[in-house]
Amino acid sequence: MLFVVSAASKSADIELWHAHQAQDFVVHLAKQFEAETGQRIRISAYKTSRVKAELLLGAKNNVLPDMIFVPSDFLGLYHELKLNRLNDSWLDPAISANAKDTAVIDGNLYGVPVIQGNHLMLYYNKSLVAKPATSWHQLLKQQDALAAKGVRTIGWNYNEMFWFVPFLGAYGSTPITDGKVTLNTPQMVSALRFYQSLSNRGLIDPGCDYNCAQKDFVDGATAYAINGDWAYADLKAELGDDLGLAVLPAIDDKPLRPFSSTFTLAFPRVMGDSKRQETLRLFARFVQSELIQRQTYQSYQLLPTNSAVFAALRDSVSGQQRVLFQQLATTNPMPSEASMAIVWQAMAVAYQRFINKGYTPEQTAQYMQQVADRELARFMAGR
Repeated sequence: MLFVVSAASKSADIELWHAHQAQDFVVHLAKQFEAETGQRIRISAYKTSRVKAELLLGAKNNVLPDMIFVPSDFLGLYHELKLNRLNDSWLDPAISANAKDTAVIDGNLYGVPVIQGNHLMLYYNKSLVAKPATSWHQLLKQQDALAAKGVRTIGWNYNEMFWFVPFLGAYGSTPITDGKVTLNTPQMVSALRFYQSLSNRGLIDPGCDYNCAQKDFVDGATAYAINGDWAYADLKAELGDDLGLAVLPAIDDKPLRPFSSTFTLAFPRVMGDSKRQETLRLFARFVQSELIQRQTYQSYQLLPTNSAVFAALRDSVSGQQRVLFQQLATTNPMPSEASMAIVWQAMAVAYQRFINKGYTPEQTAQYMQQVADRELARFMAGR
């Protein structure tokens, strides 16, 4: 498919902010588009932990970029981020229905899903692990043998709630159910109790954050890591053939169920210039095209939102690449509504009391719900 921007319609540099770890992927998309159309895109990369604050600050000060490329749950803040409503002309007809749903909030389309998945998986170092564990029981049994080699068992961003959610999913619950916040549940209590036991038994270093966990894994200090599909390209570049990929370990017979979502393009700046708007729409269609979607998977192992490309890959891949699709099949879709942003905050606040102030799992679940209900009421009242 050929995309052309005429000299008359070519815009000044387009500005894109993003929060994807595979920065080469985003840069490559921009350079491909520029090579084909002559339209330049300036890119600013932010850490996922910082980009939401930067965007909200930019919205407050009216200094937003033309485009943002962010996880789909950001779209719930469409009012606060001043996102433009879109129509279906921004979407490729082959986009999967599930992917499109992640960008529809309150009945309106606010983003263009480009890749899907964005889910956690189990990585392992083949030079340290002959056969990856399929359960937490097996991981605990491997702990002593690995320690004898001077290697810790596993690392992940233990205090970040996105990494906790798969454990909640294993017990059959999610933070939002049928549009309602559901944190004070027996399933939450069970998940908190099990999660804490992994730290108490020395399997995980609770003080290790995202960067620490990734570095330890790359350096061979840990045998396993839980990280997202977004990290695959970086980890493959570091470990080469020693990188192994597996489905997250189960709790007994209960599979972990991480969140999945899409990474979406959204457009926060006022698009009063029809020529500029058309250029932005052209870029959105470009990154959804079958050729680009296929290339994105082949180069970065990021899953396409194009339904035809996705189905062809799912039915043809083998080995470790098949794990990407197997893990995706076990996920729960992450809600995109505004309440999800409140839920993340409520879970984080209560969890700190759980690990630092001696709250019981029951008290923690109750406090999560109280904080979420209170803050959500305030948020909706001020909207």
